[in-house]
Amino acid sequence: MRLSLAQRFGAVVLAVVVLAAVWSQLAGFDPVLGVAPQAANLGPSLAHPLGTDHLGREVITRLAAACGAFVFPGLLAVTLCGALAVPLGALAGWAGGSVERFVRAMLGTVASIPPLVLALLLCSAWGNSHTHLALAAAIAYMPTFAEAVFARIATLRQAEFLVAARAYGLSEWRIVWRHLIVAACGPTIARQGLLLFSEYLVLETTLSYLGGFGVQEPMPSWGNMITFEWGRGNLAPLAAPVIALWLTLLALAWLAHGAAEERSHV
Repeated sequence: MRLSLAQRFGAVVLAVVVLAAVWSQLAGFDPVLGVAPQAANLGPSLAHPLGTDHLGREVITRLAAACGAFVFPGLLAVTLCGALAVPLGALAGWAGGSVERFVRAMLGTVASIPPLVLALLLCSAWGNSHTHLALAAAIAYMPTFAEAVFARIATLRQAEFLVAARAYGLSEWRIVWRHLIVAACGPTIARQGLLLFSEYLVLETTLSYLGGFGVQEPMPSWGNMITFEWGRGNLAPLAAPVIALWLTLLALAWLAHGAAEERSHV
């Protein structure tokens, strides 16, 4: 697949975000160590590329460390959701009949609750850890993921290449796994994974911004960084997480669009 300029830029942005998250884990980021009241509210400079917040903490360091709040839990949410949604969507799309009706009714029940509300309910019951938020997001967005897989497989259920595969004596399992899930649904799964990752980023940032759920100070999140600096009159530490959030979501949207274009050629 040949990436467009926008998709290449999106891949670079996403790579930077992932590397920042890895750095925050390997470097052992200390959220309290950087407090320096004497250096509060400094503007961008060579010494402080994105300035400092009102506690004197480096904005660029906290911006990078905040990537760890959503990258690894987001990947966990995508993995868990895919592990649930792909088999269910494939089962409904391939089997049809009463199996399809049962699976889609079950997914419809989950989908009837708005994802943010469902995530809040599950986190209230389970606790406010990254793992619990990832699991809640996986369950909340599973119907959308499964429906995309179902729609793709249902349209191909009677395709000629599947008839030929049966004629060659291939087992049903091999046909579903190799020809439908891997080959035909690969781009769809990639697109849904990227969209779910962006949804998780929005969910984590929103909960951290609202407080009570999500990442709590002094640990950084793009959401609580915005809340922390809102109304203090210092533009740099407020604008940095907003621009980072916008760029990351734009990058994920471009890459998801590229996966959708790849599907159209399959």
